[in-house]
Amino acid sequence: MAKYKEEGVPLYPEVYLTTDVQAILGMLPDAQRLPLGATTRDIKGIKLAIKKSAPLAIGGWLIYLEDRVDKLNFGLLRGSSNPISVLLDRVLLDPHNIIPVTKMFQVADDCVEILNSSGERHIIFLNHRKDDSPPPLASLESLITSVTFAVKEDLMEPTQSYLTRVLYNALRISHGTLIAVTNKPSPPRRLFNDGMKLDEPIDFPGLIKQLKRTEIAPERLISAAALLEGMLNSDGIILFNDKAQLIGFNYFVKSKPATDESGGARRRAFATLSSNVGKGLRGAFIQSQDGWSDFCGV
Repeated sequence: MAKYKEEGVPLYPEVYLTTDVQAILGMLPDAQRLPLGATTRDIKGIKLAIKKSAPLAIGGWLIYLEDRVDKLNFGLLRGSSNPISVLLDRVLLDPHNIIPVTKMFQVADDCVEILNSSGERHIIFLNHRKDDSPPPLASLESLITSVTFAVKEDLMEPTQSYLTRVLYNALRISHGTLIAVTNKPSPPRRLFNDGMKLDEPIDFPGLIKQLKRTEIAPERLISAAALLEGMLNSDGIILFNDKAQLIGFNYFVKSKPATDESGGARRRAFATLSSNVGKGLRGAFIQSQDGWSDFCGV
């Protein structure tokens, strides 16, 4: 799973091992299940289950392996398609969950994370990084906290869940990105010399509030997520304010000239953003091309 491909196409399946898939489905509202078969409880059987399931584990579908002592059932499951539903892992990996669940997934090239419902976590690096290195997306939680800093309390949790889901999935397949968070009503002009400022910011808490009141359909938030994912694949910096409103994208900053020690252009831009934290910016986030991230914030 550290660098999984089928027909040369990278895949990023998330695999959940449990002893009772029916029980965990009962914990998830509007859950769906697609059984695919049974195999042997050994390495050969696990490889078969992943190979048959991985191409289908997209669009919210996850792979399950159900240990039945004498065999291994496998297939696909998914939780609610509601974009503001509770994160699936918060339910399945809750320490109070009496059904044992272990999750395995690729978080970056040559890196697999394993965590379970007992609160244990293990990162496996199949490259030069040391075992005590932080997880590749360890900085994502700090970014979400910064982006939602000024969101109203009643909308804080669903906004954080929504953005965590969207950014987590998008960043795993991204080839590197920069995100800045400002506490100003508009982009600080002295820092950003150009970019695509949206005439109307994408107001994620506002959309979530409308969805909770059934004033809009869930598809509005799904389409907003698609726009954000597209921006993550664009050049330049994505800019949020700390009210979780997306202000613009394709921004650039004037960085110091390259030196042997300064790294690539993205890393130099991150250094410039970091030096402006507290001077118009609340936070700065970088994900490098190999999947590792860093955050600088108030």
